[in-house]
Amino acid sequence: MEKELYYEEKLFKALASIYGGRIHSILQALSRPPKEYSIRVNTLKTDVEKVIKELEEIGIECRVSPIVEEAILVEVKGPYKVEKLGKLVVAKKGAAESVMLGSKLYAPGVLRTEKYKIGDYVRIEDPKGHVVGRGIALMPPKIDKTKRYGIAVDVKESIYKLPPFRETHLYEKGLIREQSIPAMIASKVLEPKKGDIIVDMCAAPGGKTLHIAQIIEDCGKIYAFDISRDKINSMILEINRLGVKSVIPICHDSRYIDVDFPTLKADKVLVDPPCSALGVRPKLYEESTYKKVLGCAEYQKQFMKVASKIVKKEGIIVYSTCTISLEENEKIVEYALENLGLELEEQSIKVGEGGFGFSKVQRFNPDVLEMPGFFIAKFIKVREN
Repeated sequence: MEKELYYEEKLFKALASIYGGRIHSILQALSRPPKEYSIRVNTLKTDVEKVIKELEEIGIECRVSPIVEEAILVEVKGPYKVEKLGKLVVAKKGAAESVMLGSKLYAPGVLRTEKYKIGDYVRIEDPKGHVVGRGIALMPPKIDKTKRYGIAVDVKESIYKLPPFRETHLYEKGLIREQSIPAMIASKVLEPKKGDIIVDMCAAPGGKTLHIAQIIEDCGKIYAFDISRDKINSMILEINRLGVKSVIPICHDSRYIDVDFPTLKADKVLVDPPCSALGVRPKLYEESTYKKVLGCAEYQKQFMKVASKIVKKEGIIVYSTCTISLEENEKIVEYALENLGLELEEQSIKVGEGGFGFSKVQRFNPDVLEMPGFFIAKFIKVREN
């Protein structure tokens, strides 16, 4: 499945202006998953060796990550050819990308369908007509916009295959959580300590927040902000599943923490803001535009400005994104250095390449790393802005 994704012309030119001819290998890499998929062991409840043993007992081969000691890597198998046979079920882009990896198709991810009967073997396509999987229909065809829940298609064939982690007792007991290696590194680079007051400004769905709680052995306070009530509710379910006590979820627009929570001063702040998600893989096609990238960048500056106000003097801010644009990464670093009283710090784990113009940041470029495209910058507050 070696292909190059199609991008809006302005966006492609912006990316090509920094990567040069290398952009083609970047786009090809984004169209497929990494060779290994990562899950994080919840060391608040168990240890890595026990989880590996239990996974192997149920037939899942895995290994410890050489980069993050609490992470386990599992081989992604494929690509396989999926025939264009059976009645059509069209899945939303994100749902189709999950099906491509072998996930079941859940009802909220169904866009439209042809007529079929429950029990029929159907094919799943994304909105652009790419076949991503086939399986058994467990729900009637979608005929209106009524919200439905549950499994719509039990996927039996897919382009790639992963073990069904969420169906294991390990997941049910809160012993594991899916998370990318760069996302885990971002939490490690923050270097949270027991007793720290930590703010995660854009916390939901909670992966980094809960990893930070694990690193500090659940001893401290992590204020987890998110503007979406639905996402906060989902995060609370995860907090309970993993058995975490140190996280305080708050449904609030964190661009106004300094105004609405004037006494909150943090030792460490994580800023992982909404972004264009250009680094997410595997990607069936790209919907983002250069205009969206610019809009995200302006939004991201607002979070960084508030982060610099709520962090204590000599406190740490980690800024991370799952995108590869210059505007949302190095340009945000420039803004922070020039306006917010911050200086760049070396990172405790360095796996990615240096950034464009900044050696202390790291870019996880998917053409050389079997990981998503990602960016991490670490700052220390040296003066009030």
